[in-house]
Amino acid sequence: MAIDDLIKAVEVSGQERILEIQERSKAEADEIIKDAQAKDQPIKKRLLEEATQSVAIQRNKILSEVREKSRMEFIKAKNEIFERVFDEAVRNLESSREHPRYKEILKSLLNEAIDDLGTDGVIFHIDKRDEALFKDILNEMKVSGDIITDLTSAGGLNAYSRDGRFVIFNTLESRLKKAKEIYRPEIFSVLFGE
Repeated sequence: MAIDDLIKAVEVSGQERILEIQERSKAEADEIIKDAQAKDQPIKKRLLEEATQSVAIQRNKILSEVREKSRMEFIKAKNEIFERVFDEAVRNLESSREHPRYKEILKSLLNEAIDDLGTDGVIFHIDKRDEALFKDILNEMKVSGDIITDLTSAGGLNAYSRDGRFVIFNTLESRLKKAKEIYRPEIFSVLFGE
């Protein structure tokens, strides 16, 4: 019976030893898990910060692109309105000959050309519809010059020096085109309150 007791004692001792090893293994495993979790937290935190930063960068990039696209569309719309205003002005020029002051306007445009070119050998290019009126104005002003009716215009004239080196573009369209660029900021201000 001593052997049975010995076997039982060995089994009990073995069970105790197994429990002790299991508890120590569990404690070591818990410690390893705890260490891993402690080491894992900074990694998780770093990864979370990197992800947050990446999302913020992407968000800012998208917002910037949307703002720029919106700004460009707004500028495009303002330019389209600006162009429509001038298209309407050009259409209104077509009736300028019917205006009671058209003779004075044409005379003023002629005076500007003469001031720049003088009266010596000037060649005037005008619209055929202005020929009779233009001749009357030249006679009134006692100015001579060659008249060529090769212009299609809402009114006004182009004046060339005899040698062709100097040209004064003084049609209503050319004046409107100059005004369009010179007064662009003021017109934008009136149209859009800028």
